[in-house]
Amino acid sequence: MTKTHFATRVAVTIVFALLYLAFLTETGVLVQEFGASGLALRLASLDSQNFIFFPVAGLLALVAFWQPAVLLVDAMWRGQLKFGRIVLGGSLVVALIGAWLISGAFESSEARSVFEISPKALAADDGAPATAEAPPLAPVTEVLARMRILSGVDRGLGEYQAQCDREWLQYSVAAEVEMLCFPSGERLSVRACCTAKAAFRQHLNRLAAEAPSRTGAVHRWVMPVKIFFLLLLLGIGILLVQYRKGLERLHGMTPSGISFGLALGGAVMLIWPLLNAAYLQTMALLTGSGSASAYTIVAPLIALGFGVWTLLLVFFHLRSYPSQIEYAAKVGGFIAAAIGVFRYEEITNYLARTLGVGGGLVAIIVFAVGVGALIISVILGVDPTDIKLDEDLEDAVKTVAETASGD
Repeated sequence: MTKTHFATRVAVTIVFALLYLAFLTETGVLVQEFGASGLALRLASLDSQNFIFFPVAGLLALVAFWQPAVLLVDAMWRGQLKFGRIVLGGSLVVALIGAWLISGAFESSEARSVFEISPKALAADDGAPATAEAPPLAPVTEVLARMRILSGVDRGLGEYQAQCDREWLQYSVAAEVEMLCFPSGERLSVRACCTAKAAFRQHLNRLAAEAPSRTGAVHRWVMPVKIFFLLLLLGIGILLVQYRKGLERLHGMTPSGISFGLALGGAVMLIWPLLNAAYLQTMALLTGSGSASAYTIVAPLIALGFGVWTLLLVFFHLRSYPSQIEYAAKVGGFIAAAIGVFRYEEITNYLARTLGVGGGLVAIIVFAVGVGALIISVILGVDPTDIKLDEDLEDAVKTVAETASGD
């Protein structure tokens, strides 16, 4: 690594270590609290964007971004980049305030998650009988078990999606179509199921208020940390692009091994908004799409932002390749992004059945092993530009690039 101040490396390491400790603490409390009841894995899968993604993929992101963060902080704090100290301090303040405000907005949501209910309350829950206003409600644990099973069938949970918008229910003839309603555990019309979803949301809120879990309390403390982590990564990526020339002046050409790690970290972080979308899809089946909150409104914007940010990091890395390969890879990146947009629903359905509510221990292990392999490649400083192409393959890449550019 290029020469940086020892204090800078220590400071960045401490911050990153504390962030990761918070991720592990939240998941550890979930396992400790719900492990005896056998619900830990099911709840971790339901909220995989919280309890699985951050302890696993978060480590890769921290490892990949550690060295770039050290280079940035060192150069900015020592005044080697224009307005470095001001930008550094301002960025940290914005990230801290943003994390506090966003987490506060998320906490104001009227919909509670299942992990916020104590294990005893979940075990004792028998649902609710039918009333004149609402259909019957099945026990929460039974609902989750049914969702886990059906998420792996045919089209997955997307097959059971239906709107609960008031205007749609009023004018659409499809509102009387019957389908499986997860909160009730039986076939109901879409209209009746929307009523059941609203009742189920109130049921979850009541259980969480009467018997809150320790995991829910820890989650409220860790949420600002996670948001700060996400904003921090976004900021590092943006500042690296902004100060690229200054860093190259100080440290020479940015090693492609560093930029490759950034591209890997950014690509893996893109899984988080997709898991988030899978979670929102699942909760819409339980509590209705009409339960709008700051979380549901901001989630698509976060997905878009992370998509652009990931492309930014990938293009930053591709600068270390020959121009023909760089151009071909950029075209491939845009094609992959387009496929992701058009296949968005299929991707979220797949994640729901693997790392989401339908996931199991095997899927988590496979995910962890894959991320672990990427972490090792980053630590070892794998540099794809060191891979030598034979002449035939290199000529083929050049031909593809020239064809795509219309030359």
